[in-house]
Amino acid sequence: MKDKKYKDLIRDINSLTSGEDDAISIMSTIACEIFHSAEFINWVGFYRVVGDRTLKVGPYQGSHGCLVISYDRGVCGKCAADRTPQIVQDVTKLKHHIACSSETRSEIVLPVFNSVGELIAVLDIDSLETGSFDDVDLRYLSEITNIFKNV
Repeated sequence: MKDKKYKDLIRDINSLTSGEDDAISIMSTIACEIFHSAEFINWVGFYRVVGDRTLKVGPYQGSHGCLVISYDRGVCGKCAADRTPQIVQDVTKLKHHIACSSETRSEIVLPVFNSVGELIAVLDIDSLETGSFDDVDLRYLSEITNIFKNV
């Protein structure tokens, strides 16, 4: 079931972004499509690399996000610093979690690289439920972030 939902989501995102080369436009479309793909998701967005070890909120869906995150703060900062995906099953048990929403219970964050391998952003997805994300999510969401390797 999860596989089919992701395959449909990827098909839709590819169709909507085909031929587009503007990263912000692609981020906006991806955030919207993922946000509306599951009821347990309460925030989806990108934090863009804007300077030396600094992320700023980019296109997103949901309530307000943090405006600025340094690489030494939160799950997004850790993802950017380590350049590796982060899956947190229960954010209430994580000391360095930044609580933009008190409703968030689990989170997945993936690094986003451009065509020359530079980190350009992280994709952050928050859930209202604990344990929402696993290796299946990671596999398909990685496929989605790979779209930026053509930009």
